[in-house]
Order: sequence, then C-alpha cells, then structure tokens
Amino acid sequence: MTHLFIDEQTSRLCGFHYVLSELKPISPYGVAAKQAMQPFLPGFETALVGLFALQTQLLHALQADATPFNRLEHQLAQLPDWRGALSRLEAGAILTDVDFLGLKQLLYWHTAIKEGLQRLPLPQNLSALNADFSKLMSLLDPEQTGSPTFYLADSYSPQLAALRQEMRALRQTLHQYSTQQDQALAQQLGQSQLPTGEFRVPKGDSQLCQLLSQRPELTVSRTTPTDIYYKRQPDQQELAWQQELARLQAEIKTVEDGVRAQLSHEIRQYGPSLRALLQTIGHLDLLLAKVRLAHRWQCLPPKVLTRSAEEKACIDVEGARHPQVAAQLAEQGHLFQPISWRLASGATVLTGANMGGKTVALRLMALLTAMAQYGLMVPAQEFTFTLVEGIRLVTTSYSADTPGLSRFGSEVKALKEALALIGRNFLLLYDEPASGTNPVEGAALAQALVEYTAHLPSINAFATHYAELAHLQGVAHWQVVGLSRTDPERLAQALTSSNGKYLDALTALMDYGLQPVPPGQPLPQEALSIAHLLGLPASIIDRAKELIGE
Repeated sequence: MTHLFIDEQTSRLCGFHYVLSELKPISPYGVAAKQAMQPFLPGFETALVGLFALQTQLLHALQADATPFNRLEHQLAQLPDWRGALSRLEAGAILTDVDFLGLKQLLYWHTAIKEGLQRLPLPQNLSALNADFSKLMSLLDPEQTGSPTFYLADSYSPQLAALRQEMRALRQTLHQYSTQQDQALAQQLGQSQLPTGEFRVPKGDSQLCQLLSQRPELTVSRTTPTDIYYKRQPDQQELAWQQELARLQAEIKTVEDGVRAQLSHEIRQYGPSLRALLQTIGHLDLLLAKVRLAHRWQCLPPKVLTRSAEEKACIDVEGARHPQVAAQLAEQGHLFQPISWRLASGATVLTGANMGGKTVALRLMALLTAMAQYGLMVPAQEFTFTLVEGIRLVTTSYSADTPGLSRFGSEVKALKEALALIGRNFLLLYDEPASGTNPVEGAALAQALVEYTAHLPSINAFATHYAELAHLQGVAHWQVVGLSRTDPERLAQALTSSNGKYLDALTALMDYGLQPVPPGQPLPQEALSIAHLLGLPASIIDRAKELIGE
C-alpha cells in the first residue's frame, strides 16, 4: 500500500512548509521543478549521495566567488515561459509571432546560460543544456541580426517580399498624392492644416463655417465647445488605391500565415529537444536554489548510510538548528541553541520540563529528515541518517478535520493512523502521547504504546511528562538539560530580580540541549524547585515530594 512520505499536517507542524517557501527558484521552469520534487526513498542512497556531492562542489564555488551565480540568476530571470507554446506546438497548432519571439528569447538566454555554466562544476545529467540550437536560431533569425527580438522577415518568402515591396510603394504613392491634395485645398481655403489633417474653425466665424460646409470634399470630423473641425474626404483615386492596399494586406496575411505554418512545422521537429531543455533548465534552477538556501542557512550535506535488512535505522544529529524557530527567536533578539540527538529503530523517550524544547526537538528531527530526503542540505554541524519511507508527527492538538471528537478522541484517531505504519521503516514522532485524558490511564496507555513500538523497525520518538516511560527496559531515554545544571542561587537571584517576568528569567537560564540518561536515574524535580523559588508554601512542596516518593 502506498503512503505519503510526509502528510500535510506533519509538513506544516515541523516547518517543512516554511523551508519550501524559502526555497526560491527564479525561472518558471525551476518553480515547476520545485512543485514536482519527490523524496529519495530507501534504495536510492547512491543517487542522493551524488546530489549532495554536487551541491557541496557548487556551495564551495559560491563561497569562493558569487559572480557566476549572480550572473546566472539574472539570466534565469529573463527566461520566458514557453511551456504553453510548446504544448500547443506538439498538439499541431501554428505558433504566433509572440510564440516565435518567446522561443527566440529562450534560445538567446540559453546560449548565455550555457556559456556561464562553463565556470561551474556541473554533472552530465544536465547535458541537455549543451544541445546545439544554432540551426533553430537561424530559422528565427534568418537575417543574422543576433537580436532577441522577432519579425516575420521578407527573407522567409520571395512572394512575401514582393508583396510587401508593392504595398510600400503604393503607400508612398498614396501618401504623396494625398499630401498634394491637402496642400492644394489649404491654399484655396487660406487655412492652415493641423498635423491631424484637419482644419480648425472657431464657431464664432460663421462666414468661414458656412464656406467650408459648402465644400463637398470636406466633412465635419468633430466639434468642441469653441471650434468645428473639418477634414478632406478621399477622392476616387485615393479610394481605389486604398482598396488595392486592402487587397495587398489580405494577400500578405495569407502568405504570412503560410510562413508561420511552415516555421511551426520546422520547429516542431525540435519538440523533444526543447522539452528536454526546459526540464533541464528547471532542474538547474532548482539545484542552484538549493545551494543558495544552503549558503544562506549555513547548511552542510547529510551523511547517507546504506543499511542491510538486519541493521537498525538511525538518525544522528549534531549541532542542529531549526531555521523557522531560529528566525522567530531572532526577531525577539534571541539565538537558537543547537540540538544534538540520536534516534534508532524501536522507541526513544524524551523527557523534560514544560517549555523545555521537547516539541521543537521532535519538529527538528522531522524537518531535517524531510529536508535531507528531498535533496536539501541541512542546518547542522553533522547529520547522519538512513533513509526512511515516510515521516509522521502525532500531536495532542485538536484537529479541525475530526469534528465532534474530543481532544483525546482526535489523538486516538491520529495514533491509529500512525500505528498502521510502525511495522515499516517510518520516522514516527509522538508529542505528549495520551496526555488528553486522566493521568493514570494516560500514563498506562503511553507506556503500552512505547512498549509496543520498542522492538519494531520504525523509528519512534516520544516526548512525554510521564516518568514511567523513562524507566522501561530496551527504551533509550533522553532528557532536556533544562535547569538541572543551573546553580540554585543564580536561579533564585534571576527570579527575584525579574520584576515579575518569571518566564523571561527562566527562558534565559534554560538549557535546551539534550542528554542521554542512564537506566534508573531519577528525573530532576525542576517544577518543585521553581515552585519553591517562586514562593509556594514549603508545606505544599514537602507534601508533593512525599507523594513523589510514594
């Protein structure tokens, strides 16, 4: 059964939507390539490794000299969208002059791009960019002007050239004759003729108005509140020439249509090559967009592991950053603390205080894996992983697409869908599972869920507050460092001097790093310590400790 690699909710929650919005190809072909992106699934490790090797070369080239990349960006931005014209051409349509212009501009900028690419390390699978379209360019530029403009030149057809020459001569004859007639009339009337060919007479000059109205060759062309405008009508000779011009224009149009049909037929032979060129330009544009994004976010290529059926899947992250969260923190004047974590087939539990970064850690693992399998470098000091078949992030958030269900009911529905995948090579991330019901049943259900997934091929990570999950056999336990390494006196001083802004004070001291926890180690009682520092009565704190001990 086929499953989506990453569903809409997981993509949005983990920040992959954000990453895609920041991946910005320049040309319409690059945008189309981005929309058609597919993940590299297990079995395609070699191809993905090759892609990252290429991106690494390009990234080094960009860091050394951005000039060729900037020039390419400019050239890609000039490319017209010729996909619609190509589809019509392949369907047998006759192209328009606008289509010919678009193709000529495409070939013009293709030549410039091809020359610029010689300075960059590119693979053979972009060889379509090296295709020779000089003969096709000659079809569109028979007079060898070298210009990206297009005109249906006389040289396309001797008949067309002769007809156009005849029409130009007749237009000149008509213009000279009409000018002579206008000048003679102006001299007779003693009036100056406007550039529009009209005679302007003030309405107050009734004698002149009457004189002009009696001339059969004149007619009123327009009036204004103060003036009347007269214009000479063409005589029989002029009308005859105008009819001849109309005949010539119709004949020229017929010949031009034939030239367009012949041009379209000849260009149609290049259809497959042009289709390959457009697709390759799209791949190139998308590749460069990935490299630009990697440069902007200081990304590095992941290390892709190939594993046998007996080996465990794994994801090992060192010094990773979540670009969306980092951008949000930067707006508030804060820095994102890099995260290191390791997940493997089976179950891993992550514990820590509220607002300690557990959810961000889950989102980060989902995001980096999605980025890597879509061929994007990742913002981490090191990212080593095996390819997975898909990613799901299961949260306790109420889902709008499950009307009528409670929060817990919505979560159970999401869990059921995720559990259908646990027997396969999926990355499944659970944020506070079973927290939407009473703590006793919730803890029992969460523990059963962890135990159920502990020896399965999927990678399962659980962020939880349930202490019971931290002591299960065969389950890796990680913990947010939080405030466990913070000196109590420093913490007390920070809370005292915070002017009531306790959250800001705790955030400033919080360590969002993750650390592995040995089996049997008790969880830190940070909540009780903070409650004590914030002035909760000692009797309540002591009683809470007794209950925890029991």
